[in-house]
Amino acid sequence: MKSKLILGLTLLTLCWACQQKQVTPEKENQEYAQLSGTIKNYNGAVLKIQDFMGRSNWETEIEINNGTFSTNLSVDMPMVTTLSFGRTFKTIFLQQGENLEIAFDTKAIDSTFSYAGSLAKENAILDSIQTEQRKMDFKYVYGESLGDASQYLDSVTKAHNSYLTDLTKDKTLQPKFKEYAKASIDYNSAMYKLYIASRKDKHPDDYFDFIDDLDIENKNFLGILDYRFFLNEYITMTAQKRVSQLDSIQQDDPDTLLAESLKVIEDLENEDVKNFALFNAMNMRLRERGISGFSDYYEYFKKNNKDPYYANQLELVYEKKQSLAPGQPAPDFKLEDIDGKMVSLSDFKGKYVYLDFWHTGCPYCIKETDAYVELYADYADKDIAFVSISADLDKSKWKNYVLDNKNAGVSLITENFWDSEEFQNYQIISSPTYVLVDKEGNIIDSKAPFPSSPEIRETFDELLKN
Repeated sequence: MKSKLILGLTLLTLCWACQQKQVTPEKENQEYAQLSGTIKNYNGAVLKIQDFMGRSNWETEIEINNGTFSTNLSVDMPMVTTLSFGRTFKTIFLQQGENLEIAFDTKAIDSTFSYAGSLAKENAILDSIQTEQRKMDFKYVYGESLGDASQYLDSVTKAHNSYLTDLTKDKTLQPKFKEYAKASIDYNSAMYKLYIASRKDKHPDDYFDFIDDLDIENKNFLGILDYRFFLNEYITMTAQKRVSQLDSIQQDDPDTLLAESLKVIEDLENEDVKNFALFNAMNMRLRERGISGFSDYYEYFKKNNKDPYYANQLELVYEKKQSLAPGQPAPDFKLEDIDGKMVSLSDFKGKYVYLDFWHTGCPYCIKETDAYVELYADYADKDIAFVSISADLDKSKWKNYVLDNKNAGVSLITENFWDSEEFQNYQIISSPTYVLVDKEGNIIDSKAPFPSSPEIRETFDELLKN
């Protein structure tokens, strides 16, 4: 799961779930940043703030009326976050008491995207840096030795910081902007270094020296997505070292890494960072694996969390996950298959249903294709329906891939990519995601095992015995 999350960041296709409408001021003492703008030739796509691993909901949908929008976003510290519109993603800087106006034409988003308002200069600079970051050779980072990859990341980070210096020279900007933009660059590089360090390559003796130059516990940077990713990777890396000292039975327990991560979090010194890290660990566990087996961890969170804000936020996530708990009705859908026929979940009543949420642009989905086809072949004559639901926007590309590689069971396609009603109803935060439904149309497992895992066959065989 972790690798899928990191790749999602790499491709700027961040995972999304727990959607919520934009906030409106309710307390006079709460601070906000105003976001407004116009969209020419508005095409119905969803505009939202995507604050992955954020301190509250990960997505805030922004209401659009006749191609215009205006909203107040709760901001208690400067933020470097993500604005998305369909498959367009922009890294933006927000600050309490300030305003950002954007405008673009959907027929030529990249060439028409513009900024205005008190944060216009800051976001134009951030946009330019993001353009440079997209040029990073991730294939080299993931494929070369740790030493070479680290040197490459260092050179890229140095170049991006130099570019930031040039872009901000002699400009009057928000006082904290350069500090936060630089932090975003530095922690982004550090996060990748920690991530690739999990490989089995031999580590150069000085590989982890870069950590000494970073402030690991900086509460002021909790509004920066790249810092939160780094912090999560740091905690995971430290926890993995602890796991490696345990016996094989403990290492095979899927919750062992979380248990060791909680011990790492307990050792953090900054109370604000510790509270966030605890909330994030619980939030990720809920989103990735659902509420099954979560009760003990929830009690641990209630006992150790010192921030009522995070208590409220986790409760919201927990309540939302209840709708996909075992025994709950699986959300119905009606989607088009490769022959143009409309198919509903209810059509399969009387059979178990193995749902596969995926798309052709997802490497991990493609990696599971052969196992999916093989699994289907082995159970095709049993009471199990295989239904794949793709988020592809290019219907021809999807159809050709299915016919050539994944012509197994029933293949359906949604509209609006990850913003589709189906992906939202099933709270899909990463792909592929598999869901198992019983013969009456109720959830068995909202995070079912992958086709390539031995567990899915064990699950199928046990169900078919009954």
